[in-house]
Amino acid sequence: MTLPSPRPRALVLVLVAVLALAACDTAERPAAEVDGAQISNEQLAADQQLFDFLTAISGSACGQPAENETQDAACARLTLTNLIQEELVKGYAGEHDLSADPDTVANVIGQVEQSVGGGKALNEQLAQNDLTRPEFEAFATRLLLFNSVQTAVGEDRVTDERVQQLYDENRSQYTTVEVAHILVPTRAEAEEIAREATPKNFADLAAERSQDAASAANGGSLGPTVEAAFVQQYDPTFVAAALALQPGQISEPVQTQFGWHVIELLSRDVAPLDQVREQLTSQAAAEAFQSWMQERLQSAEIRVDPRYGRLDPATGEVVAVRSTSTGGGFQPTSAPSPSASP
Repeated sequence: MTLPSPRPRALVLVLVAVLALAACDTAERPAAEVDGAQISNEQLAADQQLFDFLTAISGSACGQPAENETQDAACARLTLTNLIQEELVKGYAGEHDLSADPDTVANVIGQVEQSVGGGKALNEQLAQNDLTRPEFEAFATRLLLFNSVQTAVGEDRVTDERVQQLYDENRSQYTTVEVAHILVPTRAEAEEIAREATPKNFADLAAERSQDAASAANGGSLGPTVEAAFVQQYDPTFVAAALALQPGQISEPVQTQFGWHVIELLSRDVAPLDQVREQLTSQAAAEAFQSWMQERLQSAEIRVDPRYGRLDPATGEVVAVRSTSTGGGFQPTSAPSPSASP
């Protein structure tokens, strides 16, 4: 027995109804929810436009596309990442009565104006991108709320012990060394120079006998260098021999791939903790803020519309969906932008 086929018109009506329901569901679904607070598709679209404008001014792209992902989708992910983290920051700011520093906001906007040729030029570029000055200033204020929260979290969590630990762990970054050397082709010549060299005549010997013409012109000096950079830039054997010396001390002959060296450590100055405390405190505050953000990402209830990607709780970023499943969880990496019709 052959079953009757469904009437074409009835089938079309059913399909239209299903598609209409799906479109309605997509349109009403927020881009994300953070502890019950909704980030609408409209808000995402508006912020994406502003992020796109800012990144274009800086000469960079709004987001980094994953494989087979459109630039628009990558920008949407970047924007949604910031909106989610902004919701978490807003909660802390509200609890601690924090706001963006007006002077910082004005300074940042002034820097943007300077980069594009002045306030008039900025207003013109905003208008060309269907943006207004108040929208841009409000956006900048929201973004800079991060600064206020980061400072507050840092002040609350950063201890003198942590600052001291960072200083001790990174002392080479705050140490400046100046090393001089005389380069010759043979060990015998290097031994002769080593016997003759003193701190007083080293520069003259380098000028007369070193085969490193660039440093010989400076009395053998390689110039003041941050110790961490010195370690990275020069031959490991040369570095080890130089840093084993005391200031004013001259080495025995040292062989590297370039020949034989006689080395003098001219100086080694370590910046005192008080001189770099502000820098270290800023670094520790940034670490504390990231730690706080990770804690909030883990504890908050966050949902992301899979059209835009998924939240990676380890990084706090919305990442492109990477599933080859044929089930309902599959999402293409070229996800629609929030400004596109569902």
